[in-house]
Amino acid sequence: MFNLTILCFIESVTPGLYIRALFDGMDQALEPFRKEIIELENTVLNDNHTPLSLILCSVEKYTCLFSLLHSIIREIRTQKFHGCKLLQCLHQRMHTGIPEINVTLELMAHSVHIVFYKHLTSWLLYGHLEDPHKEFFIQKISDCEKALMHEDRKNIDARESINDKKIDVDMWDYNVQMDILPSYIKPSLANKILTIGQTVIMFGNDPRQKKDFNMIPKTENSVWGDKEYKYFRKLQNLQAKSVFNIVEFDRTINELKQCVTELLWHVAVEEAQLMQQLRLVKEFFLMGRGDLFLELIKLTTHILNKAPTSHTSRDINLAFQMALRKIHLNDESAIDSFNFVVPALPSENEDVNTDGTDLFDNEKQDPNEKRGWGMITLKYKVVWPLHLLFNPVALNDYNTLFRFLLRVKKTQIELWNLWSEHMHHKDFDIGVIQLRNNLIFIVDNLQYYLQVDVMESQYAIMEVNMKNTRNFEDIQKAHSMFLANVMSQTFLLGSGAGKKNPVNKLIHLLLRLCDDFILQASMWEVGNLLLTEKEELKTLCETLDSVMDWLTKTLNRVRAQPSGEHLARLLLRLDFNRWFSKKI
Repeated sequence: MFNLTILCFIESVTPGLYIRALFDGMDQALEPFRKEIIELENTVLNDNHTPLSLILCSVEKYTCLFSLLHSIIREIRTQKFHGCKLLQCLHQRMHTGIPEINVTLELMAHSVHIVFYKHLTSWLLYGHLEDPHKEFFIQKISDCEKALMHEDRKNIDARESINDKKIDVDMWDYNVQMDILPSYIKPSLANKILTIGQTVIMFGNDPRQKKDFNMIPKTENSVWGDKEYKYFRKLQNLQAKSVFNIVEFDRTINELKQCVTELLWHVAVEEAQLMQQLRLVKEFFLMGRGDLFLELIKLTTHILNKAPTSHTSRDINLAFQMALRKIHLNDESAIDSFNFVVPALPSENEDVNTDGTDLFDNEKQDPNEKRGWGMITLKYKVVWPLHLLFNPVALNDYNTLFRFLLRVKKTQIELWNLWSEHMHHKDFDIGVIQLRNNLIFIVDNLQYYLQVDVMESQYAIMEVNMKNTRNFEDIQKAHSMFLANVMSQTFLLGSGAGKKNPVNKLIHLLLRLCDDFILQASMWEVGNLLLTEKEELKTLCETLDSVMDWLTKTLNRVRAQPSGEHLARLLLRLDFNRWFSKKI
């Protein structure tokens, strides 16, 4: 009867190797019961007077077993458990205190773990998954998920920035499915497993091997070498154990990870010249070459002030080449590694609506977001194998930083150009001079904070950490920490989720205010303002006071927190000697 229940269950659930292995484990667990039934049958046939109490006594001891199997089947059916989630279903019942039940659960778990280890071995040693039913906790990202990821990144295809497209697609199209990860495997350990397999894929697609990517028969030799059989045997030994040993499992994964990180350190630091590449990233993405971007902004302002068209990218790249020649930058690797892309907007989206009364509503409708300034993307051809550091998410963050720094630099240059124009006038309205000088002071000090207090400081910390290690994992951590700190201290964390940091909002309001002042002041006769122009100037001054009031109060409120040191530095730069807070 119970076998019939299992057969019905098999037909009702999603097919897969894990569920089939679980059924095999159940079948093995029921083997003693079947033998007991056969013995009882022989006893009854040999003795017509066999008492029912004997039969009941013989089968009653299996009551707990049937109750357990029934509860497992019911939970799998109702919760629709699948793949590695079945291991969690068994694991949470392991500690019952009943020896017979524990043995049964261990038997079933071992049966499922055999399939688990086959998937694991294939992924760790060969970077390959044969998982048609999507049961392993590492899975290939679906086309739908890819579309969502691209939408989150504003349709910026960061993947094109990697030197070889196939490397990128293979590596980054895998992720950890946390919803089916068994609880006894920590997410950090699962991510190590993911990284090892991705690294094997990467070495299998080594562009230095002059082979067709589709013709590579094996990917493991370049990573494991003569250690491949050793690690294969270790995984086989773990598979053979009747009880899953998380300590040995963790130790084995860490051993494989150590082997991978040592190899990666050698290839990345010594062969791919990591420190030189980081210097280029700092000079271009983080605008460390101020002279270059001063020239570039001069050459491209008239282009980036408009909505992008199909030829905007070409024009920007021509200007980029001219700027490089002007500052006599002859580094071929730098020139070849970077280029700009400005995606054209659909025609119906090119018109920008800037109506609105509330400051924060206006901030959301910043016209620069729909112009070249807000759409420009710096593409970087990553040297193999540094795409383990400069992955699509990291490159997207670098571009977010780049656009913000470009916006600040552009505003700073335009304010100083306005100052230069004003120097040709003899008579000034004192209000114009004061507002202009205040805005120049704010933007200059904001720029100093960004470049010195944040970029240079965090880069120096990362550089020291990288030079003091021979472990690629430590290098990854140092780079991740650098990027996270820079994003945090420039108030850009979470800016893509529609919930901008309040300081970020206020900085954007200041930049908008600068744009408005520059536009208005360029049309005024600064020595003889009309009444309407004086009203406009008064409104701009009041807006500046209001924004600075919000900003200083916001910074004062959170600067005392343990993570608020950078806020105190920014407050010191912007409100030096409490110039603005005293006025308010």
